[in-house]
Amino acid sequence: MTNTIRNLGRLDDPTPCGPGNGIRVVIVDDERDTVMTMGILLRSEGFEVHLAHSADDVAPVVAATRPHAVLLDIGMPGRSGFDVAADLQKAYGEHCPILIAVTGRLSDADRKQAEAGGFKHYVPKPYDPTELLQLLAVAR
Repeated sequence: MTNTIRNLGRLDDPTPCGPGNGIRVVIVDDERDTVMTMGILLRSEGFEVHLAHSADDVAPVVAATRPHAVLLDIGMPGRSGFDVAADLQKAYGEHCPILIAVTGRLSDADRKQAEAGGFKHYVPKPYDPTELLQLLAVAR
């Protein structure tokens, strides 16, 4: 039996390295470890990954990359993921990327606010990688 090591490249290189479908995804979280881990997972599955570490970084990254989906933390310092979602919907209307909350905020009130705010999915942290991949597989 042989082990195969896949070169994942640099995390700031959005080029997909796997046989996946090339779906463009922006990951937004103020926790750098979360962004790195999620980025490695998605890139290894062939997603084109772009990263943002704050609410203020999202608009330019989305404008430059036109992603299919945005994985967005709700509880960020300064502006929340709810604020970012509202900005994206205002800017892109019906062409807004699919918004997926990936968050540690687990209350029913937060879930309802996310749904009312245009999030299509609500993924609690710690997330199940398989579930996350399944959600993104239909993002196109």
